[in-house]
Amino acid sequence: MWANRKYKRGICVGAVFLFLLSASCGVRDIPDSVSGVGEGQSGQESVQQPQGQTGDTSIRTEDNGGVTAVADFHYMKTDRQISPWDPMLSYDINGEWLYATDYAEEQGEDGETSTSYYGITRIRIADNQEEKLYVVTETEMLGADNKPLLLADREGNCYLFWRLYDWKEKDTAYSLEKYGPEGELLWRTRQDGDALEGMGERLEQGTVTPDGRVILYSYGQGGCAFCFGPEGTLEAVYQPELESLEGVVLGKEDRAYGYCVTGKEPVFVELGGAGERYVCPEAPLGVYDGYEEGLMIRTGEGMYAYVPETGESRKLWSWKDEYIQMDADRVDKVCQEDGRFTLLCEFSDTYRILTFANVTFEDGEKYPGKETVILATDYATTFAKQLVRMYNRQSSRYKVEIVPTLDMEALQRQLLRGEGADLMDVSRIYKGDLARQGVFEDLDPYYERSSLVKQEDLLESVREAYTVKGKNVTVFPFFSLRTLRARGDFVKNDEWTIWKFLELGEKNRMLYTQSPDIALDYCMGIRYYGEHFIDYENKTCSFDGEEFRQILESCGKWEIHTDRNGSGLFMDHSGEEGEWLFDTLTIRSPLDAEPKRILGNYIYEGEDYLSTLVGYPGWEGGEYPLWAYSIFAINSASPNKEGAWDFVEYMLSEEFQAGIGLMEDLLPVRKDSFEANLRKRYGEPADPETEAFVEETIRWVEEKAQSAVPMRSGVNMDPVAAIVYEEAGMYFAGDATLEATVKKIQTRVQLYLDEL
Repeated sequence: MWANRKYKRGICVGAVFLFLLSASCGVRDIPDSVSGVGEGQSGQESVQQPQGQTGDTSIRTEDNGGVTAVADFHYMKTDRQISPWDPMLSYDINGEWLYATDYAEEQGEDGETSTSYYGITRIRIADNQEEKLYVVTETEMLGADNKPLLLADREGNCYLFWRLYDWKEKDTAYSLEKYGPEGELLWRTRQDGDALEGMGERLEQGTVTPDGRVILYSYGQGGCAFCFGPEGTLEAVYQPELESLEGVVLGKEDRAYGYCVTGKEPVFVELGGAGERYVCPEAPLGVYDGYEEGLMIRTGEGMYAYVPETGESRKLWSWKDEYIQMDADRVDKVCQEDGRFTLLCEFSDTYRILTFANVTFEDGEKYPGKETVILATDYATTFAKQLVRMYNRQSSRYKVEIVPTLDMEALQRQLLRGEGADLMDVSRIYKGDLARQGVFEDLDPYYERSSLVKQEDLLESVREAYTVKGKNVTVFPFFSLRTLRARGDFVKNDEWTIWKFLELGEKNRMLYTQSPDIALDYCMGIRYYGEHFIDYENKTCSFDGEEFRQILESCGKWEIHTDRNGSGLFMDHSGEEGEWLFDTLTIRSPLDAEPKRILGNYIYEGEDYLSTLVGYPGWEGGEYPLWAYSIFAINSASPNKEGAWDFVEYMLSEEFQAGIGLMEDLLPVRKDSFEANLRKRYGEPADPETEAFVEETIRWVEEKAQSAVPMRSGVNMDPVAAIVYEEAGMYFAGDATLEATVKKIQTRVQLYLDEL
């Protein structure tokens, strides 16, 4: 799983590729058992309330015994995607550790060849302490043919079941091993292939009983369960009378049940019992060992404890409970011990992030209903939903609910009337006029009294970006840098002005897709459209001056290159070397600023690669846009501004920012987290030359981030942009003269400024 360069066992605390964001819900007093929590007693279905209202809107049963299900979440990032579908990976959890198969490399005597052996690496869920290869087996890693099945019990023992195919003998050997909590081999038994009744190659699932028995089973019609004793000896074989054996699960008094839940009705049969069929009253999406609590049943609504003999089904929690906040479809593994439930409840295929939850039952008086904060956004992305979910999981007072708002113009009208949501994602809204009219809450007083974040904790460029028209009204928790990348060293950053940009554009193809309109857009500034020509304080503009005339005239000479496919979208196919001079690059870490990134068929090489990252053309040289994925602002008319700030404050806290890489490969806005984030991408440099290169790249990203300029957003709703686009478009199309165009733009923009 995690590559290891040397054949040795070690412990790594705070490994480079693993770090923790632990969102605690409070101190827990774990009861011995959850017995006695009745059907629906922990149910707290959330109800969306009218926009702008707050208060406790959760539904609670009248007789819940004062008990509330509470989840404490932990996040783990791995260097390899953990997935149930990985053919080379086997993994399991207990209440303390994540265990996964790994491999160790033993160097040969010649110093060139090496042999890979299977092992087990474990990572503690609570603090991400990694014990790399705390088990190293004697079995060579030869591919999927001998991948072991890994199981773990509640005492910290691990079990490996091997199916070892001998290509010479054309035969498969089977063995079972047990390792203790410290990685010591406790026993190894070789299994008779004949005794496994031809099912050995199908034994890819299993479980371990509290008394140390290992039960392996083959899935499907005619499936069998093989029970091995505490010393690894095969003791019994069961073939329950089921339509299909879909699993084996453990309940009270060490009873094991085979089950089939995809037939006409979910049926359980005790292994070694009288053959009685127990029909479950729930519709399971998943079934897990529950031991003294009975069987654990996951449905689309919540988690249940089920005892087949009595038919008792007790609802433990709902997935939508205010202190649960999980997705039923993402739960992978569940471990129950002494009334404490550990769940691997989510894994991200893209970002290699695992989410764990420890669920306990607490005094309901300590966990009252939460006040609702409404967040309006025009695109409720998976990423935005994850931010909200992470906040809701750790907050004991507020919960954020997303209200999709597709019509941004309607939202602006609401805000101007003193209506709308408590909190808004304004990344696609033109914020200038709204800020000037006091629609957004001034955040200076909130920073002053905050115990989690002060303005001086943030990067200077970020603090500037938070300010709109002189008011500190916006917040974003992470960002990336943008730059133009030249094909060579033919332009220097300090020479990269608007005029150099236009000069090159009159003689060369500058961009893969270009037009006079695109050229003009580059010249109109990064932070505000046309900012160079407008004095908002004095309400004057100079679009009829010589500078703007020259820009407009030069942009009009640009060739048009627009390659489109049938859907109307730009195709990103490769071009030949030298076809265009610049492409765009997004920098989310120092790794993005390294050389040999490909544009078309051309590869950037050479020692001076960083000099080709020239930024965007500015009036005094290249500028590097700071781009935010989500930008939040608080509605000054909201009755729940404190709740909205609590969400914003959490996003800027050291706790959240330190784990920013768990969300995406983005740059944190806090100084301390930003500096740590840059270095953890590399780990320990292998040699002095690499170390020098790493330091140069890190320094470059630090410098550009510190001096970055906020990138304008919501330009499609900017009144100035609308005027310039409309009038300039007529000039570029040949429908208006240069003189008439600059006069009309000057007149219309001045009228707009007069009305502010």
